Formats: sequence, structure tokens, C-alpha cells
Amino acid sequence: MTGRPYKQVFLSLITIVYVLITAFWLAPDTELKKRIVEPVRPFWLFWHLDQSWALFSPVIRHINYHTVGLVTLKDGSKMIWELPRMDKLDVVRRFQHEKFRKWGIDSLPWPDHKEFWPYLARYVGKRVYNKENPPVQFSLLLYWTNIPPPTPDQFVLKDKLPKHSTPNHVFTYRYTEEDFR
Repeated sequence: MTGRPYKQVFLSLITIVYVLITAFWLAPDTELKKRIVEPVRPFWLFWHLDQSWALFSPVIRHINYHTVGLVTLKDGSKMIWELPRMDKLDVVRRFQHEKFRKWGIDSLPWPDHKEFWPYLARYVGKRVYNKENPPVQFSLLLYWTNIPPPTPDQFVLKDKLPKHSTPNHVFTYRYTEEDFR
């Protein structure tokens, strides 16, 4: 029992430090914030302890979208590689694939994350690789549609929303032989 109080004090201190740094991380920019956050920023980012209020953003999305990979094979045929879509999965699979889906929607198709695009292309290429008909090109596409604005007297049910029918080309990657070694 002699070690237990020390452990509780240590864990309490870690919790207090985490909450304080997170509060400063989310606070408006000030000199005090800079002095507290900057020394721990590399550690904080490395361990993914940073926080964002994007969920509570004042800008509400006006489009509904999903990300698709289009793989062109040597013979000219094409394959669609689609990230998980919650509307097409059962409850258990939704739980299993939620982080992957969130990455594919909130990060993958946007220019701030373009450094990941070649890695994704190689990953998908290796998954669909066939020696007789290898992939030659990968295109990342974003399909979207406008969300109708809500009105006080009418809401559009999720399954009645318009289909994601407008494509945007995000990125193209041409495979080389080295990608499949």
C-alpha cells in the first residue's frame, strides 16, 4: 500500500498537466499560450494529443460526399476501390471501419493531406495487383452533391438525400514496376 498513494498522485498530476495544456492548446493565441504550448508541441503532435474543435465548427458542411479510387489496369479495364461508407455497412462493421472512414472523408481528399496520396495509390495498387493484368494508374476521386438546406416545415431524411453524382478529380498516380516489388 506504500506505493499506491504515489501512483495516484503521479496519475493525477499527469491528468492535470494534460487538461491544462489542452486548454491552452485550444485557447486563442496569446503570449502565455505560446510560452506554454510551443515547448511541448513536438511531443504533443508525435503522440497525437492535439485537439481540435472541428466537430463544433461554425461552418456547417453544405455538401455530402465520399472518396473513391479508380484503378486502371494494363488491359484498359477499370476497378473501383471505395473507402468504407457507413450507409452500406452493418452496425458492427461501422464500428470497425469508423476511423478509416473518417480519415477518408476528413483528410484524404483535401490538399492539406496530399503527401499521403502516392502512398494510398501504392497501397491500393498492391491490393489489386495481378501479374497478368497489373494496375497502371490510380485516380483519386471525390463524389459529392449539395445538401438541401433545411426548412422549418420540411427535413430531408438521410436515405432521401440526393446521390453523390458530381465527380471531382483529386489526384492521379502512374504506377511503375518498382511499386510492386
